[in-house]
Amino acid sequence: MHPRLDFSFFEIDLYSALVGLGMLAGLLSAYLYLRLCSRRASAAGTFLDGVLLLLAGGWVGARAYHVLMNWEYYQARPEEIAQVGLGGLGIRGAFVVGVVLAAGYTRWRRISFGHVADAAAIGLSVGQAIGWAGALAHGANYGIVSSSQFAVELPNLYGLVEPRFPVQHLEFALFALLFFALVGLAARRRAPGLLFLGYLLIASLANVLLGFQRGDETAYLGAVRLDQIVDLALGLSAASALAWRRLNARQAIARARVAL
Repeated sequence: MHPRLDFSFFEIDLYSALVGLGMLAGLLSAYLYLRLCSRRASAAGTFLDGVLLLLAGGWVGARAYHVLMNWEYYQARPEEIAQVGLGGLGIRGAFVVGVVLAAGYTRWRRISFGHVADAAAIGLSVGQAIGWAGALAHGANYGIVSSSQFAVELPNLYGLVEPRFPVQHLEFALFALLFFALVGLAARRRAPGLLFLGYLLIASLANVLLGFQRGDETAYLGAVRLDQIVDLALGLSAASALAWRRLNARQAIARARVAL
C-alpha cells in the first residue's frame, strides 16, 4: 500500500503531496529569482499569466507526449486519450511545449527569455528533486533488479520489494545538487540563459545514463528507452547552444581587439 498523509479532515497520497509541494517550491524559487534579476518579469500580472499559460500548455504537452510514447496502446483505444483520470503524463512533453510557449510569451510581453528560462531551470531543479522523493515513496520510476553492491531493497509501483538499483535516490541527489549549484551561479550574475542551458545539459545527459538502470515500463526503440532518445536530443541541443554562445563570445572579443 502506498503511504498516505492523514490530516483528519482529508487524506492524500504522499506522492501527490510531494509532487504538489515540488510545484509550489519550484514556482516560489522561480519567482524569487525573477524578483532579483527582472522586476518586469516578476510583476504579479505578468508572472501569474505566464504560470497559467505554462501550466495549461505543459499539461497538454505532457499528455500528448505520453500518448505518443504509448501510441500502440492508444491507437487501439482512442477513447482513452482524453481520459486523463486514468493517468499518463510525461514531463518531457511539458518541458518542450513549455519552452515554446515561454519563448512566445516573453516576446509578446517584451521581457527577457533568458531570465525567464533561468528562473524555470531553478524552479524545475528543486521541483524535480522533491518529485523524485515522492517517486521513491510511491515506488514509481523504480530501478532494475540488481545484484550490485549499490542495490537497495525497494518496492516497484506494484509493491514488489527486491534489490534494485537506487535510481530514485540518485535522481533526487542530482536535482538537489543541481538546484544549489544553479542558485550559487545565479548569485554571480551569469549571462541570461546560461543557467537554463547548464540545467538542460546536465539533467538530460544524466537521465540518459540513469535510464539504463530504470526498470519501470515504457516504450523502447531496440534496447534503448524512447525517453533516453528524447533526453539525448535535448542534451545535444543544450551543448550546441552553449558552444554557439562561446564561439560568439570569442568572435566578439576578437572584433574588439581588432577595433583597438
